Amino acid sequence: MQQKLRERRERAALTEIEARLGELRTGRAMDTYAVPGWVGDAVSRTWDIFTEPLDRLPDDTPPARLDAWMEELLVAHGVTDRVFVASHLKILPWLECRVPAHGWTARVREAIEEPWMFLSGALDAIVIVTESEYFYEAHLGRGDGS
Repeated sequence: MQQKLRERRERAALTEIEARLGELRTGRAMDTYAVPGWVGDAVSRTWDIFTEPLDRLPDDTPPARLDAWMEELLVAHGVTDRVFVASHLKILPWLECRVPAHGWTARVREAIEEPWMFLSGALDAIVIVTESEYFYEAHLGRGDGS
């Protein structure tokens, strides 16, 4: 019974996320079993207090600057065009989006709570943006372990 309630809540949340993502969403997704193993390791490293972030931005940065910073990071690390965005939902944990060159991360931030995780379509890089005390922090993981 509880599982059915959880699934119903997640389906409602997924419907809202998809509506907010709009035309960014391709309709495809990736379940947990299709995600390469290194992705879990990269996400875990993000939460390790000894892991230095790739970059930081003050948490009082205006939203437009935050969005531009995120897009710059994604482009710099090859997470462009077709990306998988973590939904934080068990039923569909990774949603495929086709993204333009600029002006799309605000939609993701409005649709999905942080941490914002972006996995490249080639499944070889992940950029994770978290909000910590006083800062937004960006972390990078790569399929080659770097």
